[in-house]
Amino acid sequence: MRLCIIGCGNMGLIYTRYLSQQQLFKKEDLLLVEKNESRRRELQAENIRTVEFPEEGTIENSDLVLLAVKPQDFDEVAFRLKGRLRGDCLVISIMAGFTIDSIRQKLQVDRVVRAMPNAAALYGQGMTVFCYSESVHTEQKQMAEDLLSVTGRIVETKKEDHLNAVTAISGSGPAYFFFFAKQLIDSAVALGIDEVTATLLVQQTLSGASAMIEQSGKSCEELIKTVASKGGTTEAALKVLHAKLPDIIAEATSRATNRAYELSV
Repeated sequence: MRLCIIGCGNMGLIYTRYLSQQQLFKKEDLLLVEKNESRRRELQAENIRTVEFPEEGTIENSDLVLLAVKPQDFDEVAFRLKGRLRGDCLVISIMAGFTIDSIRQKLQVDRVVRAMPNAAALYGQGMTVFCYSESVHTEQKQMAEDLLSVTGRIVETKKEDHLNAVTAISGSGPAYFFFFAKQLIDSAVALGIDEVTATLLVQQTLSGASAMIEQSGKSCEELIKTVASKGGTTEAALKVLHAKLPDIIAEATSRATNRAYELSV
């Protein structure tokens, strides 16, 4: 099984290294395409075949192509790839914005998987949502799922439009938690706690809360009740959050979803 990864920026590099570590592909069956010279040298030092752009007779043999380029670079890549891929080649795109139909037209291929990973893929804790074009067969679906799952959890959606909402929730979502964490740290410092201790408190609190969501088997509403005693400190804070935060989150995710639609081509 021959795989070509086009674009070894942050996300492309993450997939490259996890695939190598988990030995899903032999190094001789892996081809990396990267225009940045220093990054090419770095990857070549890891004994992975890396080129600026594949010459004739190389990419044509690929069973899978992973598109990990920046959206603004795709038109150039598509120009150089158009008509070169095998008819049964499976193209997996982790680019933002480009729809399955757009990728099919620009590359002259039929079998496309569009996926939306998130930043936690760096630590093997990512969340990736994906959908297939109609012509992707069962064996190729398994290949795609095996590849995408190396960075964390995966889930399929039957409706490509849902990827815009997914972008707003899990794609952009880590930044929301980072922002909330920063506000808690800043509040702790304002209350007189030193920044190092404040950071530790918030980090472990968020980590522990995540574990409770994942392992308790309880809904978020039920978990809130386990922490918030009637007339207590948590209830006092939640009254403030309930008054403002639901509308803020709804507006933020709505704007992110609308922006994802605007960027879709």
